[in-house]
Amino acid sequence: MKTQEYKFTPEKGAVATTGDLNLRDSKPATVDTPIAKTLSAGTLINYIGYVSDGESVGGITKWFVATDGNFFWSGNVNAKPKIPEEVSRVLHKPLAKLICTQRFSERPDFYKSLGSPKGHNGLDFRTKKADGMWAQDVFAVMDGKVSEATENQWNGKFVRIAHDNGYESVYLHLSELGVKVGQKISASSKLGVSGNSGGASEAPHLHFGYRPIKFDKNNGYMGYVDPTPYFIDEIQY
Repeated sequence: MKTQEYKFTPEKGAVATTGDLNLRDSKPATVDTPIAKTLSAGTLINYIGYVSDGESVGGITKWFVATDGNFFWSGNVNAKPKIPEEVSRVLHKPLAKLICTQRFSERPDFYKSLGSPKGHNGLDFRTKKADGMWAQDVFAVMDGKVSEATENQWNGKFVRIAHDNGYESVYLHLSELGVKVGQKISASSKLGVSGNSGGASEAPHLHFGYRPIKFDKNNGYMGYVDPTPYFIDEIQY
């Protein structure tokens, strides 16, 4: 039997339960879907997005996706409260110093040919140092597990890490890979060395991307979101 696919819309936020609420661990439905856990009224739940075509319960088909990947029905939660600013700032520096040379969503005409019609789907960071050298160490922005450490035509050598908050980070155009698939990584640990590999790189730099693991492939940025507001440290331009 073919597994049903649901339309996922990424959106970072939080809601509070208005009554006891079951979280489902495999699909946005109550029928033949195991209960991952039950939360009591008043519990705050962080979520990474929602599906709008889940099972209809009381005429409502919207289901949120919690940061642990479980689904919960929107009918038993309140309007989302404001999340404190410090909660969203979770990303450590992938380089010793963050100097952005290309922002998110820039140059849509150029990136359309690369599958990102709304523009640049990440942040580019300068890697040139005071001594004139371009190569420098690249670090993980959060704890996680390496899901990819490989090379392809456009990205060059790159590393992708899956994080426990339901997001993944990617580091492109490296000259050296220092980790392997399946390896557990701590925030600020070394992943490799920056470079200029891959056909999409126009000069030595680090391209950094951030998106939900269950991303919306039709969002115009290949599922990626602007990582700028998530960084703990200030970005220079």
